[in-house]
Amino acid sequence: MEADEKRIQTELKIQKAFIKIVKEKSFDKLTISALIKEAKINRGTFYIHYLDKYDLKSHYEDEMILDIKSIFSNYEKPDSLRNQGNDDAFLQLFKYLYRQRSLSVILLTDFGSDFINEVKKLILNLARNNSIKDSRLPQRFASEMLTQDILNFLVYWLMQTPVLKPKKIYEIFLYTRKLTPEQLSYKCF
Repeated sequence: MEADEKRIQTELKIQKAFIKIVKEKSFDKLTISALIKEAKINRGTFYIHYLDKYDLKSHYEDEMILDIKSIFSNYEKPDSLRNQGNDDAFLQLFKYLYRQRSLSVILLTDFGSDFINEVKKLILNLARNNSIKDSRLPQRFASEMLTQDILNFLVYWLMQTPVLKPKKIYEIFLYTRKLTPEQLSYKCF
């Protein structure tokens, strides 16, 4: 029991150090030396948990993907955006990202990463309710527009100061999903 608590405390120290350094400098500039110094752990402790900084980042990405998959499998899909209860998967996603906002921003702004592509797939599978076949818009373009729009929305929200609470941003999100591009552009000015 005590060993588990110590492991959890070490993991939290490493994660806080990871977030701080990547926010201040970037992942490319992250070194194990800087990480262990910031986390106040020794080098051996880090290597008990991870192979290198890429393994550490991969751990966070994998953990977040598993958590999002769990949310999407345990909560209802939005029913054409009419389902607005606490059991909605998007609301639960917003709550999760809010709790993990610093790490979420770091991982969701690593453009071109496999992580972002995995998140896009998960969002697309959840959002896919009624597929309408239209030869004027190839499916891959529609998928990219939808998923990238949602990702941009999430990152923009999480980077605001102060960050709106999940329920409020969820209401805004639902409202925007009902607007046409023309209506949305009218709101911009």
